[in-house]
Amino acid sequence: MKRLSVIAPLFAMLAVLAPPAVQALETTTGDPQLQRYIREALASNPAMEARLQALLGQRLQAEAARAQRLPSLGMEARYTRALGGRVIEFPTGDLFNPVYATLNQLLQEQGEAPAFPTDLQNAEIPFLRPQEQETKLTLRAPLFAPEITAAIAARAAQSDSAQARLEATARMLVREVKRAYYGAAQAEAAEGILEASLALLEEDLRIAGVMLREGTATRDRVLRARAEMLAVQQQLDAARAQTRQARRQLARLLDRNAADNLVLPDPTPSTEGASPVPVSARDDVERPQERPELRALDAGIRAAQAQAEAEAAQLLPEIVLAGDYGIQGENYAIESDSEFGTLSIVMRWNLFDFGARRDTRDAARAEAAQLRAERRDLERQLGIALEEARDALQVSRRALLTASARVEAAEAAFAIAERKRAEASLSQVAFIDAQRALTEARLNAVITHFALKDQHAEVEFVSASYPLPALPIASAETIDATP
Repeated sequence: MKRLSVIAPLFAMLAVLAPPAVQALETTTGDPQLQRYIREALASNPAMEARLQALLGQRLQAEAARAQRLPSLGMEARYTRALGGRVIEFPTGDLFNPVYATLNQLLQEQGEAPAFPTDLQNAEIPFLRPQEQETKLTLRAPLFAPEITAAIAARAAQSDSAQARLEATARMLVREVKRAYYGAAQAEAAEGILEASLALLEEDLRIAGVMLREGTATRDRVLRARAEMLAVQQQLDAARAQTRQARRQLARLLDRNAADNLVLPDPTPSTEGASPVPVSARDDVERPQERPELRALDAGIRAAQAQAEAEAAQLLPEIVLAGDYGIQGENYAIESDSEFGTLSIVMRWNLFDFGARRDTRDAARAEAAQLRAERRDLERQLGIALEEARDALQVSRRALLTASARVEAAEAAFAIAERKRAEASLSQVAFIDAQRALTEARLNAVITHFALKDQHAEVEFVSASYPLPALPIASAETIDATP
């Protein structure tokens, strides 16, 4: 539950932001415990959490690109104190002092007192105000901006690519969970078979010891029985270590700290689903679908094409509606003469940039061509992988039938060997050989049984036909990439 508490808010956000891309169905057949583990891994695995976070980021970036088509309203405030700077010199004293002196002289000649000042100083008007403020609201609305439309398409394609990578991670995680689940079950089954074989050999060693004490057998019989028992004990130790390792791997995929409480399937081999089928219908899984890796490349191609279109759109002018309203003056005051407003239509057109836009556009087109080539190569590889997986599935089916028949024959032979040993008409070597043949047949049947299940899971993975449990990427609407 530790990861679920972290991812749950993200799931709720993605339910609003992300479009329905993977219509996954709950499987109603198969191993219920395995289905529970798969759902647990998809909900709590750190790799899935990382992909979900990446998808969320791409969705939000696509929404941000889409919002650039809408008007924006901002506020700007500026307060300035100026010292020094340029001044405008006005020769007030030089102009008026002589005039005023002449007027005063005329007045004195008429017997009147001087009335005009003659000590005026030249005026110096600073170019910058000592203090000034301007506070305004700014409205910007794009009227013609083809670059924004192309950027929206690019972001939408990148979001689709992230979504496809999420599904690819989910399918890979399902494959790894199945491999670890079947591997742990196989190791545990082998452990049980070897424990049963060890019990038989311990009994044979006991009988050999009794026969040695009674004088009916020599010491080499005891040594042979002990050597065979120790060989199986060594195999059993290795099987137990493999079981612990497989359980730890499964627990890691489920993001659990302990592997002791994992429930594994019934290890009893079965021939169900082992009958060969015609080549025309040789995979009994769902009809193959397009792999999410191919869809991710398709989205990458669309993103590169949109990026090229965005660079080409920069060759056209951008037309923006701009409006400002605010107050300005030496002090903060709302007065009739302090308010101002402007409304403009602004055209921006980058006429020449030494080929930078052309080179960027050509680079985006080259990237799209590269992704197309990678897609063709990957498509061929996946087709070959699917054929190989189907062929291996057919081989596994036939191998399971053969392994089951081998177990039946080995069990019948061992039953006869036990009766002969009880009648003292069978050598120790023959009995040990019969017991070894039975152990090997049972181990081979277990290995073949789970190999068939694992190969079936491989076909499901390569063909992308496994019905994924519902991934948390559904939403009410798809991000619109149209202008």
